[in-house]
Amino acid sequence: MDDTQALSTIVDSTSIDLAIAGWLDAHSRSAKTRKAYQDTINQFRGDLQRIGGDLDSDVRTLAMVAQRFASFTSNPDKERVSASTVNLRLAILSSFYTYALQRYLIAPMDDTGHVLNPLKIVAREKVEAYQGIHWLEPDEVKTALQKIDRSTLLGKRDYALLVVLLATGRRLKEVAGLSWQHVKIKGQRVTLTFEYCKGNKTMRDTLSLANSKALLTWLHGYYGKELNRLEKHRPLWVTLSRNTKQAGRPLGIQGIQQVCRKYLEVHTHITRHTFSQLMIKAGATLPELQARLGHESLATTGIYARALSSDVNPHADTITMMLGIE
Repeated sequence: MDDTQALSTIVDSTSIDLAIAGWLDAHSRSAKTRKAYQDTINQFRGDLQRIGGDLDSDVRTLAMVAQRFASFTSNPDKERVSASTVNLRLAILSSFYTYALQRYLIAPMDDTGHVLNPLKIVAREKVEAYQGIHWLEPDEVKTALQKIDRSTLLGKRDYALLVVLLATGRRLKEVAGLSWQHVKIKGQRVTLTFEYCKGNKTMRDTLSLANSKALLTWLHGYYGKELNRLEKHRPLWVTLSRNTKQAGRPLGIQGIQQVCRKYLEVHTHITRHTFSQLMIKAGATLPELQARLGHESLATTGIYARALSSDVNPHADTITMMLGIE
């Protein structure tokens, strides 16, 4: 290798490394995501290097290697992975090449000399919408809720939190963002306002009497009887800790997930699936379910249901009874 070729190799290698580093910094919002992205690009690059290539090889080579890399496990038996895993790997690789091409760090070319994202010519797998969706049966939820010791402040909080998730079907971020300003009490019922729902919507849910009682029991237990004097930004869910620096802080997304895993042994989003199935069992129509879930399209709700314009949910009491909430 002469000096010119050696210099070219160093420059190309540096460009690739810069592309990887910049892409990871731009797309990794968490340590977990960064590791997943880094593992994917490193494994793909390793497959290319084994055949004498690299991330800047020609488009045809990159596409062929990407297709095989995305479709099989790395074990000796080369078992096929799920369709969703294939598409996830391809999406990660595509985002890398989009980033690198936009910054002129890598320029893969096709047979005609045109620069192209190689993932554009790799076929994706067909994945059925909401495939693998699952939920908790009413008896499972009843058993889990009955095990919560509601004589303690922690039990009151966790019970109320799970009740709101299961009885409204709201997403994790929507429930985590609740503060006192989102609570309206009329008689013995509580109406919750969820701001910034998906699609920038504002959604409202009036809880059943039992659900309202569970929430108010927690709020009175923590904040005292004079709720009407609370500042509007006080969080509905707070951290209960012996560490004085942590106690009283808003219970974040991870904290809420831990509560769900502790009692229900599932990810928080399963409570939304469970709510949907309970609504159907309670006799709700698809338009009613669409309104409660906040879906733009009735078709989406139909798919979701198969695998209320008003804030009052006419099936709330039935669902409460099915879950054994008292």
